[in-house]
Amino acid sequence: MLFRLLLAGALIAATVVIQAVFMSAGLGVFRRMEVSRRDFLLRRPTIVTVVWVVYLIVPIILDVFIWASFYYMSSALPNLEDAVYFSTVTFTTVGYGDIVLGKEWRQIATFEAINGWIIFGWATALMMAVIQRLYFRPDGQSQQ
Repeated sequence: MLFRLLLAGALIAATVVIQAVFMSAGLGVFRRMEVSRRDFLLRRPTIVTVVWVVYLIVPIILDVFIWASFYYMSSALPNLEDAVYFSTVTFTTVGYGDIVLGKEWRQIATFEAINGWIIFGWATALMMAVIQRLYFRPDGQSQQ
């Protein structure tokens, strides 16, 4: 059991690294645009918001695939399709229950759910940070 918990910790660490890399790169582009393309950001905040949200979904998809690959390669689930579905349902904490892990793997899935909860909270915070920069001036007045 300890070995499986260490594996769960490693998977969580991998997803945090992925999220941090995407955050850093995305915010770097946004900061550069604030300097060089400020007019575009002010004229097209909806387009920028949509691009930012879609961009933040990419690391979440990667996270789900990392967990799914783990389930498949460890033979916790019989095929990759079931593993991706189970991982998506678990990471998003929907938890339909139509596909379940064997008793020896159940604790791992709870860590994936916790991981998803943290990553979605982080992504939401990043979305709000960019939305605030796009739609509100520092003096509290709306830019629109």
